[in-house]
Amino acid sequence: MENKIHNAIPRVCAVHDLSGFGKVSLTEVIPIISAMGIEVCPLPTAVLSTHTYEFKDYTFCDLTGQMRGIIDHWNKLGLRFDAVYSGYMGSPEQLGILMDFMKQAKTYGALTVVDPVMGDSELVNNGFYSESVAALLGGMKELCGAVDVITPNVTEACLLIDEKYPGRPVNNAMIKHYLKKLSELGAKHVAITSVMDSENSMCVAVYDGDTGKCYKVDCGYVNRLFHGTGDVYTSVLTGALLKGESIIEAANIAAGFVYKAIQATIRHPEIKIREGVLFEPVLASYFNKTEYDKRYVEI
Repeated sequence: MENKIHNAIPRVCAVHDLSGFGKVSLTEVIPIISAMGIEVCPLPTAVLSTHTYEFKDYTFCDLTGQMRGIIDHWNKLGLRFDAVYSGYMGSPEQLGILMDFMKQAKTYGALTVVDPVMGDSELVNNGFYSESVAALLGGMKELCGAVDVITPNVTEACLLIDEKYPGRPVNNAMIKHYLKKLSELGAKHVAITSVMDSENSMCVAVYDGDTGKCYKVDCGYVNRLFHGTGDVYTSVLTGALLKGESIIEAANIAAGFVYKAIQATIRHPEIKIREGVLFEPVLASYFNKTEYDKRYVEI
């Protein structure tokens, strides 16, 4: 293993877009992981005035042409990352750049985390966010087979393993089936987010590659959409793993944080779904804990 990591505090490279308004991607990743005592170095894939959910006439600046140059500069500086964590990728070219970067990072021991942002069951385009995102599926499968942790939602899980979206709710047998099939792609650990496991219950389903065990982590349930919670969840999960937590404990801590952020948000009914969740009030106290409520059970 070349050039082992020797950072004063853990350092994460966050490969995401930057949307100026509507909390998502880097505007969530940077403050959350920083609040956990971890340095965040963004590798932006694009800069937008807002994210694209329910907003119109937003500006968009594609940074694909800058990404390799940024990585090359970091290499010249001798930078090493304790983790590389990615979210939405805008093109197959970006996905290829990310693959090369993550393979390089793994040679010196970095944790690699991929949130394979591709779609949602409520959308058109056969579940994909767009036709252009559908073109990423083959490359995303390959990437998910080469990293340590993946965090798809249920729709993305089905896309990755070539199975039909099951509808809701999803029983324990099906949850375990999805987890095992996803792990067979090659990722060590799997966390499937936004799993409705009963009519009034939402969970994260977790496969622990160290033990081979499967778990459900209770997320609480509120009958409305919340935008940006996937980025919030995987950011906390990544930070907790870098702080030395096991995959199930990291998943538990992340679910608790999202639950607190949602509770803070529903106290303000004037906040539109597209504006994201109020995670900021939770940052001041949540990560100062030494113990967290246990929200998971083995299945």
